[in-house]
Amino acid sequence: MSEHGGAAGGGEGAKGDVEASLEAEVLRRIAEFRRRLGGELGALFDELAARLRLFEGEPGEGYFSHPMALPVLELPLWVATGFGAPAPGAGPRGLPPLAVDLAEAAAVGYLHVRIEDDLLDEGVGEPGAAVLLSGALFARHQALLARSLPGGSAFWDLFEEVWFGYGEAMLLERRLHRGGGARDADTFRRVLARSRPLVLPAAAALFALSRPERLASLETFVSALAAAHQLFADLLHAEKDRAIGNATYVLSRLGAQVEPSGDGPPRPGGAARADDEPRRTTDGRGATALRVALFARGGFDAILEEARCELARAEDAAGALELPEAVRFCKERARYMAEIQRRVFLAFFSALAGEPVASVGAPR
Repeated sequence: MSEHGGAAGGGEGAKGDVEASLEAEVLRRIAEFRRRLGGELGALFDELAARLRLFEGEPGEGYFSHPMALPVLELPLWVATGFGAPAPGAGPRGLPPLAVDLAEAAAVGYLHVRIEDDLLDEGVGEPGAAVLLSGALFARHQALLARSLPGGSAFWDLFEEVWFGYGEAMLLERRLHRGGGARDADTFRRVLARSRPLVLPAAAALFALSRPERLASLETFVSALAAAHQLFADLLHAEKDRAIGNATYVLSRLGAQVEPSGDGPPRPGGAARADDEPRRTTDGRGATALRVALFARGGFDAILEEARCELARAEDAAGALELPEAVRFCKERARYMAEIQRRVFLAFFSALAGEPVASVGAPR
């Protein structure tokens, strides 16, 4: 997940080896999970894996570890080892068994969300097939969490709360994409509840290790990191979102025009849009206006600064959790965001000057 440096066997190099081993083991277990699926479900999973390039890439460049990825696998590892899970050596590839189970739970839970997100946001996949494959992944997610915790644990109250909130957030986002409301800061926060399941595997480690008092700091870390990630990703995808009619909070902040999606319901009584709802346009002026807002009026810098503030909040929470790996992750992510900012501006002004444009390296 993080960009590793240092000599092999040193502090960061050793940590990189552990994270690479964890990713390899989780992918091996996901491949085993696929073999347990029936023929049709298995074929659907193969399509998903191919589309996401799930089993491709070297450590640091794979689906769960490329530079823009969230620490989906690493967070349960950091919490499990940081709060006293059995020392490496007892489990596969020298990893604590608790960390491996919870990292796999995080991975399949993330894939479950990805299927639903792609279906609702972009119409990817046949709905019936998507629901059934998503359900199989969710069953595996819950089974892995149950291995680590007794049925009477207070964790399961959190589990229900998080997944109920996720459903509400996904429905809210679908309504917003269809033009059913304004994209203000409060709504942005409510939609971010769709990312809250990321907290569950790490929270399970806290409960399994009798450290539930750290849950509030963990929640703050995840919510701030998710906000920073969403702001930055939506900033880099602003032109695509405008073109396909996804009225994001970032586009609203930029005052951008978006292309009509064609599936939004009519407004009751011909009601006018809210002042902060992106205007819709059917000509090319919207793309030009968006670039003006991004690069001439400081919109790119303003949204990036908001993302940096969220990242700083995540770093503070990681410090409160006493997880140095999470602190380091936040620092590395801040450096990465600054480098992408440099590349974006270089590409934009090079294009204006008629010079060759290199790839910016936008997230997957």
